[in-house]
Amino acid sequence: MRKLFVTTLLAGACTTALFAQTKEEKEVLKVNEAYEAAMAKGDYDAQEKMLSPNYVTYLPDGSLEGRAQVAEYFKKQKTSPTYKMISMASDDVKVKVSGNLAVVTGAWKATTKTTDAEAQPHQDSGRYTAIYEKQNGTWLLLSDHVTEKPHTPEELEPDLRKASDAYDRAIRARDGAMFDKLLADDFMYTGNKGKTSNKQEEIKNMSSADLAITESKVSDKKFRIYRNSAVETGRYDVTGTYKGTAFKESGRYTSTWIYKDGKWRMVADHTSELPAPESTTAANK
Repeated sequence: MRKLFVTTLLAGACTTALFAQTKEEKEVLKVNEAYEAAMAKGDYDAQEKMLSPNYVTYLPDGSLEGRAQVAEYFKKQKTSPTYKMISMASDDVKVKVSGNLAVVTGAWKATTKTTDAEAQPHQDSGRYTAIYEKQNGTWLLLSDHVTEKPHTPEELEPDLRKASDAYDRAIRARDGAMFDKLLADDFMYTGNKGKTSNKQEEIKNMSSADLAITESKVSDKKFRIYRNSAVETGRYDVTGTYKGTAFKESGRYTSTWIYKDGKWRMVADHTSELPAPESTTAANK
Protein backbone atom coordinates (compact mmCIF):
# COMPACT_ATOMS: atom_id res chain seq x y z
CA MET A 1 0.00 0.00 0.00
CA ARG A 2 2.99 2.22 -0.72
CA LYS A 3 1.26 5.21 -2.28
CA LEU A 4 -1.97 4.95 -0.37
CA PHE A 5 -0.59 5.60 3.08
CA VAL A 6 2.57 7.53 2.38
CA THR A 7 0.76 10.29 0.53
CA THR A 8 -2.59 10.32 2.28
CA LEU A 9 -2.39 8.78 5.73
CA LEU A 10 0.92 10.01 7.02
CA ALA A 11 -0.48 13.26 8.30
CA GLY A 12 -2.34 11.14 10.83
CA ALA A 13 -5.98 10.81 11.74
CA CYS A 14 -5.74 12.56 15.06
CA THR A 15 -8.82 11.26 16.80
CA THR A 16 -7.64 12.29 20.24
CA ALA A 17 -6.06 15.46 21.55
CA LEU A 18 -4.95 14.08 24.89
CA PHE A 19 -1.35 15.09 24.26
CA ALA A 20 -2.12 18.65 23.15
CA GLN A 21 -1.07 21.08 25.86
CA THR A 22 0.18 24.24 24.20
CA LYS A 23 -1.60 26.47 21.72
CA GLU A 24 0.81 25.45 18.98
CA GLU A 25 0.28 21.74 19.63
CA LYS A 26 -3.46 22.17 19.43
CA GLU A 27 -3.06 24.02 16.12
CA VAL A 28 -1.00 21.16 14.67
CA LEU A 29 -3.60 18.60 15.75
CA LYS A 30 -6.32 20.66 14.07
CA VAL A 31 -4.30 20.55 10.86
CA ASN A 32 -4.20 16.76 11.17
CA GLU A 33 -7.94 16.63 11.72
CA ALA A 34 -8.52 18.79 8.64
CA TYR A 35 -6.27 16.53 6.62
CA GLU A 36 -8.21 13.50 7.82
CA ALA A 37 -11.53 15.10 6.82
CA ALA A 38 -10.20 15.88 3.34
CA MET A 39 -8.92 12.34 3.02
CA ALA A 40 -12.27 10.83 4.01
CA LYS A 41 -14.01 12.92 1.35
CA GLY A 42 -11.41 12.17 -1.30
CA ASP A 43 -10.63 15.89 -1.47
CA TYR A 44 -7.17 15.70 -2.99
CA ASP A 45 -7.09 19.43 -3.71
CA ALA A 46 -7.40 20.20 0.00
CA GLN A 47 -4.70 17.66 0.84
CA GLU A 48 -2.32 19.11 -1.72
CA LYS A 49 -2.78 22.62 -0.30
CA MET A 50 -1.54 21.35 3.06
CA LEU A 51 1.80 20.21 1.64
CA SER A 52 4.81 22.49 1.88
CA PRO A 53 6.33 23.66 -1.45
CA ASN A 54 9.49 21.75 -0.48
CA TYR A 55 7.63 18.71 0.85
CA VAL A 56 9.35 15.30 0.62
CA THR A 57 8.14 11.86 1.68
CA TYR A 58 10.31 8.87 2.53
CA LEU A 59 8.75 5.62 1.36
CA PRO A 60 8.90 2.25 3.13
CA ASP A 61 11.21 0.87 0.43
CA GLY A 62 13.83 3.56 1.15
CA SER A 63 13.07 5.77 -1.86
CA LEU A 64 11.70 9.30 -1.67
CA GLU A 65 9.31 11.50 -3.61
CA GLY A 66 8.83 15.25 -3.75
CA ARG A 67 5.75 17.42 -3.89
CA ALA A 68 5.47 17.29 -7.68
CA GLN A 69 5.37 13.49 -7.71
CA VAL A 70 2.78 13.35 -4.94
CA ALA A 71 0.66 16.00 -6.70
CA GLU A 72 0.74 13.88 -9.85
CA TYR A 73 -0.47 10.90 -7.83
CA PHE A 74 -3.34 12.99 -6.43
CA LYS A 75 -4.25 14.03 -9.98
CA LYS A 76 -4.41 10.42 -11.15
CA GLN A 77 -6.53 9.40 -8.16
CA LYS A 78 -9.03 12.15 -8.95
CA THR A 79 -9.49 11.01 -12.54
CA SER A 80 -8.95 7.26 -12.15
CA PRO A 81 -9.25 6.17 -8.50
CA THR A 82 -7.64 2.85 -7.62
CA TYR A 83 -9.05 2.41 -4.12
CA LYS A 84 -11.82 3.44 -1.72
CA MET A 85 -11.20 4.34 1.91
CA ILE A 86 -13.65 2.38 4.07
CA SER A 87 -12.37 3.31 7.52
CA MET A 88 -9.32 4.81 9.16
CA ALA A 89 -8.17 5.63 12.68
CA SER A 90 -5.05 6.56 14.59
CA ASP A 91 -3.86 5.97 18.10
CA ASP A 92 -1.04 7.00 20.44
CA VAL A 93 -0.79 10.37 18.65
CA LYS A 94 1.84 12.70 20.10
CA VAL A 95 2.98 16.13 19.01
CA LYS A 96 6.04 18.17 19.97
CA VAL A 97 6.54 21.76 18.85
CA SER A 98 9.87 23.57 18.78
CA GLY A 99 9.74 27.02 17.27
CA ASN A 100 8.37 26.79 13.73
CA LEU A 101 8.78 23.00 13.57
CA ALA A 102 6.46 20.30 14.89
CA VAL A 103 6.87 16.53 15.02
CA VAL A 104 3.81 14.26 15.11
CA THR A 105 4.05 10.53 15.74
CA GLY A 106 1.37 7.91 15.98
CA ALA A 107 0.01 4.51 15.02
CA TRP A 108 -2.46 4.10 12.16
CA LYS A 109 -5.00 1.55 10.98
CA ALA A 110 -6.97 1.61 7.75
CA THR A 111 -9.41 -0.52 5.81
CA THR A 112 -9.51 0.03 2.08
CA LYS A 113 -10.92 -1.62 -1.01
CA THR A 114 -9.58 -1.46 -4.53
CA THR A 115 -11.88 -0.55 -7.38
CA ASP A 116 -11.85 -4.15 -8.60
CA ALA A 117 -15.43 -5.39 -8.19
CA GLU A 118 -14.20 -8.76 -6.91
CA ALA A 119 -11.70 -7.34 -4.41
CA GLN A 120 -12.21 -7.83 -0.70
CA PRO A 121 -11.63 -5.12 1.95
CA HIS A 122 -7.98 -4.88 2.92
CA GLN A 123 -6.61 -3.91 6.33
CA ASP A 124 -3.24 -2.33 7.05
CA SER A 125 -1.55 -0.85 10.11
CA GLY A 126 1.73 0.73 11.10
CA ARG A 127 3.36 3.84 12.54
CA TYR A 128 4.24 7.24 11.12
CA THR A 129 6.35 10.33 11.79
CA ALA A 130 5.32 13.65 10.24
CA ILE A 131 7.23 16.93 10.40
CA TYR A 132 5.36 20.21 10.03
CA GLU A 133 6.72 23.70 9.49
CA LYS A 134 4.91 26.96 10.16
CA GLN A 135 5.24 29.00 6.99
CA ASN A 136 3.70 32.49 6.83
CA GLY A 137 1.54 31.64 9.82
CA THR A 138 0.26 28.31 8.44
CA TRP A 139 1.32 24.82 9.48
CA LEU A 140 2.28 22.79 6.39
CA LEU A 141 3.52 19.22 6.07
CA LEU A 142 7.25 19.40 5.41
CA SER A 143 8.33 15.75 5.50
CA ASP A 144 7.04 12.36 6.57
CA HIS A 145 7.91 8.70 6.87
CA VAL A 146 5.70 5.65 7.36
CA THR A 147 6.23 2.05 8.34
CA GLU A 148 3.72 -0.68 7.56
CA LYS A 149 3.33 -3.82 9.64
CA PRO A 150 3.93 -6.92 7.49
CA HIS A 151 0.96 -9.19 7.08
CA THR A 152 1.25 -12.72 8.42
CA PRO A 153 0.95 -15.70 6.05
CA GLU A 154 -2.30 -16.58 7.81
CA GLU A 155 -3.72 -13.15 6.93
CA LEU A 156 -2.61 -13.30 3.29
CA GLU A 157 -3.39 -16.92 2.37
CA PRO A 158 -7.22 -16.63 2.06
CA ASP A 159 -6.97 -14.00 -0.70
CA LEU A 160 -4.15 -15.94 -2.36
CA ARG A 161 -6.31 -19.08 -2.47
CA LYS A 162 -9.14 -17.05 -4.01
CA ALA A 163 -6.79 -15.76 -6.72
CA SER A 164 -5.49 -19.28 -7.35
CA ASP A 165 -9.01 -20.70 -7.61
CA ALA A 166 -9.99 -17.87 -9.97
CA TYR A 167 -7.03 -18.80 -12.17
CA ASP A 168 -8.22 -22.42 -12.27
CA ARG A 169 -11.70 -21.26 -13.33
CA ALA A 170 -10.20 -19.04 -16.00
CA ILE A 171 -8.41 -22.05 -17.48
CA ARG A 172 -11.62 -24.08 -17.63
CA ALA A 173 -13.60 -21.20 -19.14
CA ARG A 174 -10.80 -19.88 -21.40
CA ASP A 175 -11.52 -16.50 -19.77
CA GLY A 176 -9.09 -14.04 -21.29
CA ALA A 177 -10.41 -11.12 -19.21
CA MET A 178 -9.77 -13.02 -15.98
CA PHE A 179 -6.26 -13.97 -17.12
CA ASP A 180 -5.60 -10.28 -17.77
CA LYS A 181 -6.59 -9.43 -14.18
CA LEU A 182 -4.61 -12.23 -12.54
CA LEU A 183 -1.37 -12.13 -14.52
CA ALA A 184 1.23 -9.45 -13.81
CA ASP A 185 2.34 -7.34 -16.76
CA ASP A 186 5.78 -8.97 -16.67
CA PHE A 187 4.36 -12.50 -16.33
CA MET A 188 6.39 -15.33 -17.86
CA TYR A 189 5.31 -18.92 -18.49
CA THR A 190 7.76 -21.79 -18.94
CA GLY A 191 6.43 -24.99 -20.46
CA ASN A 192 7.42 -28.62 -20.17
CA LYS A 193 10.01 -28.41 -22.96
CA GLY A 194 11.51 -25.10 -21.88
CA LYS A 195 9.50 -22.89 -24.23
CA THR A 196 8.50 -19.54 -22.72
CA SER A 197 5.66 -17.09 -23.36
CA ASN A 198 4.77 -13.69 -21.96
CA LYS A 199 1.44 -12.43 -20.66
CA GLN A 200 -0.06 -11.51 -24.01
CA GLU A 201 1.07 -14.73 -25.64
CA GLU A 202 -0.24 -16.86 -22.79
CA ILE A 203 -3.65 -15.13 -22.77
CA LYS A 204 -3.89 -15.74 -26.52
CA ASN A 205 -2.96 -19.40 -26.09
CA MET A 206 -5.28 -20.13 -23.16
CA SER A 207 -8.31 -18.29 -24.57
CA SER A 208 -7.93 -19.62 -28.13
CA ALA A 209 -11.04 -21.04 -29.80
CA ASP A 210 -8.84 -23.96 -30.93
CA LEU A 211 -8.63 -25.10 -27.29
CA ALA A 212 -11.55 -26.83 -25.58
CA ILE A 213 -11.21 -27.98 -21.97
CA THR A 214 -13.64 -30.76 -21.08
CA GLU A 215 -12.27 -31.45 -17.61
CA SER A 216 -9.68 -29.75 -15.45
CA LYS A 217 -8.72 -30.68 -11.90
CA VAL A 218 -6.10 -29.21 -9.60
CA SER A 219 -5.03 -31.05 -6.45
CA ASP A 220 -2.36 -31.10 -3.74
CA LYS A 221 -2.23 -27.29 -3.62
CA LYS A 222 0.39 -25.91 -1.25
CA PHE A 223 1.30 -22.28 -0.55
CA ARG A 224 4.46 -20.79 0.93
CA ILE A 225 4.19 -17.06 1.64
CA TYR A 226 7.17 -14.74 2.14
CA ARG A 227 5.99 -11.21 3.06
CA ASN A 228 4.51 -9.96 -0.27
CA SER A 229 5.43 -12.94 -2.45
CA ALA A 230 4.32 -16.56 -2.53
CA VAL A 231 5.10 -19.87 -4.21
CA GLU A 232 2.25 -22.24 -5.08
CA THR A 233 2.77 -25.88 -6.05
CA GLY A 234 0.33 -28.58 -7.02
CA ARG A 235 -0.81 -31.18 -9.51
CA TYR A 236 -3.05 -30.71 -12.52
CA ASP A 237 -5.06 -33.19 -14.59
CA VAL A 238 -6.70 -31.88 -17.75
CA THR A 239 -8.51 -33.35 -20.74
CA GLY A 240 -9.79 -31.64 -23.84
CA THR A 241 -9.20 -31.07 -27.52
CA TYR A 242 -6.88 -28.83 -29.46
CA LYS A 243 -7.82 -28.13 -33.08
CA GLY A 244 -10.10 -31.14 -32.85
CA THR A 245 -7.45 -33.54 -31.54
CA ALA A 246 -8.14 -35.04 -28.12
CA PHE A 247 -5.52 -34.83 -25.39
CA LYS A 248 -5.13 -35.86 -21.77
CA GLU A 249 -2.35 -34.47 -19.62
CA SER A 250 -1.25 -34.70 -16.00
CA GLY A 251 1.60 -32.81 -14.43
CA ARG A 252 3.01 -30.68 -11.66
CA TYR A 253 3.18 -26.90 -11.56
CA THR A 254 4.99 -24.15 -9.69
CA SER A 255 3.46 -20.65 -9.69
CA THR A 256 5.00 -17.51 -8.24
CA TRP A 257 2.70 -14.75 -6.96
CA ILE A 258 3.33 -11.15 -5.87
CA TYR A 259 1.09 -9.10 -3.58
CA LYS A 260 0.81 -5.45 -4.61
CA ASP A 261 -1.85 -2.76 -4.17
CA GLY A 262 -4.08 -5.18 -2.28
CA LYS A 263 -4.08 -7.82 -5.03
CA TRP A 264 -2.29 -11.09 -5.77
CA ARG A 265 -0.84 -11.32 -9.28
CA MET A 266 0.97 -14.28 -10.84
CA VAL A 267 4.40 -13.31 -12.12
CA ALA A 268 5.69 -16.72 -13.22
CA ASP A 269 4.37 -20.20 -13.92
CA HIS A 270 6.10 -23.46 -14.80
CA THR A 271 4.59 -26.84 -15.64
CA SER A 272 6.16 -30.29 -15.93
CA GLU A 273 4.17 -33.08 -17.55
CA LEU A 274 4.08 -36.40 -15.71
CA PRO A 275 4.87 -39.52 -17.76
CA ALA A 276 1.89 -41.57 -18.91
CA PRO A 277 1.23 -44.75 -16.87
CA GLU A 278 2.50 -46.93 -19.72
CA SER A 279 5.77 -45.01 -19.86
CA THR A 280 6.19 -45.24 -16.11
CA THR A 281 5.66 -49.01 -16.14
CA ALA A 282 8.11 -49.50 -18.99
CA ALA A 283 10.74 -47.35 -17.31
CA ASN A 284 10.57 -49.47 -14.16
CA LYS A 285 11.15 -52.78 -15.95
